[in-house]
Amino acid sequence: MEVSYDGPKFECFKQVSCQELSDLLAKSSIKSCALDPIPATVLKGCLDLLLPFITKLVNCSLQCSVMTEGMKQAQLRPLLKKPSLNHELFKNYRPISNLIFISKSCEKAVPVQLKDHVCNNNLDELFQSAYKAGHSTETALLRVQNDILRAIDNGGCVMLLLLDLSAAFDTVDHSILLSRLSYSFGIAGAVYQWFQSYLSGRTQFVAVGNARSSCRPLTCGLPQGSVLGPMLYLIYTTPLGSILQLPFVCR
Repeated sequence: MEVSYDGPKFECFKQVSCQELSDLLAKSSIKSCALDPIPATVLKGCLDLLLPFITKLVNCSLQCSVMTEGMKQAQLRPLLKKPSLNHELFKNYRPISNLIFISKSCEKAVPVQLKDHVCNNNLDELFQSAYKAGHSTETALLRVQNDILRAIDNGGCVMLLLLDLSAAFDTVDHSILLSRLSYSFGIAGAVYQWFQSYLSGRTQFVAVGNARSSCRPLTCGLPQGSVLGPMLYLIYTTPLGSILQLPFVCR
């Protein structure tokens, strides 16, 4: 079940100031990427000098609705999920996307404006407890436990349904996500075109030590480790919340 949105459209990004971008970058560490022309340590030391140029590049991307090919290439580094797991089994690794600094700078500017649109128009999923400030697995478990105990105290019955998706970010279909952004969240105009550009033409390669694979197109899924990935995944799974809030009818 998907609810159609008929409120104000989000059609144009606002210009990002140097101070706004500086504040966004200050909230997270600047990590090295083999694809960056300047090492992270050097970039961090010269950030004040380079910030006006970086801000201009970010604004050009947002205003022109374009993410260039170089900004959409990812280096995948396999990361063992737990130190105790067998390192010889591929399924025990998580593929972390390492993106260039300019790409991540653009991604940091977008969620702020997208979140404002979502919150201002009451599009936020009420019961979402991941990738959301103040909500975590702990708050989710507390809510579920409280609901179960209240139902039992009131003499009711309890049924718990669980859905576990393996490599959840990889299950995202780009065409469905774009449709959901437009139909359910009012994303239109230049903003919609930017998301089209962001999702299309992505490539990735795997790097292990000094060896690297050839580049392969990323035709579905969201980059694991990207800034926008979690928020776009929540948007993609929005219909689940609508389904779960339907009245349960016992026959």
